[in-house]
Amino acid sequence: MNAFVPSTPAAGFNDPVQQSQQAFRHLLQALAHPGRITPMPLQVGHPASLTPAMAAALLTLCDLDTPVWLGPGCDDAETATWLRFHTGAPLTAQASDAAIVVAVAPPVLEQLGWGSDVAPERGATLLLAVEGFDGAANLMLTGPGIRERQPVSGCGLGGDFWRQRAVMRDAFPRGVDIYLVAVDAILGLPRSTQVQFGAKGA
Repeated sequence: MNAFVPSTPAAGFNDPVQQSQQAFRHLLQALAHPGRITPMPLQVGHPASLTPAMAAALLTLCDLDTPVWLGPGCDDAETATWLRFHTGAPLTAQASDAAIVVAVAPPVLEQLGWGSDVAPERGATLLLAVEGFDGAANLMLTGPGIRERQPVSGCGLGGDFWRQRAVMRDAFPRGVDIYLVAVDAILGLPRSTQVQFGAKGA
């Protein structure tokens, strides 16, 4: 009988130093300009459950001190092995304990870590997969980093998610920073951004 040989995890960055720096700049730009679609066209290996942009974000944000929760749809062994192999990030069974939350379907925001009034920086970062940024502009964004108002598509996420997001905004500076992640682009929604769902003029 042949001995079992574990499969090798999918590749990560081809050039870890250069590509992680590029991805970090994209991530910063996305939060600095809420609602602006930020291309993230990096060549990166990834497990089947993640898009290239999602994989690049995880390779950039995660390390040994970053607890990660993989939500349903991306909590498979392949993804877990890939993430641990390339980043060393510990995986947590509870979303509330995670610094990085990875989801392919909207989680319940109140179940994530929001930080505290004393330490709001301990609030989680949510990486939420979306199919794309096309569609009717049914959101209106206002707040820091936006000149006046920024209409954007709701990316197919239902009204319940955006109502949860509105409740969370009332808890500022506590809360969760959100990246909507498509195949090769991201859109940032920092906790400071106000989001109106179904607003006129959006």
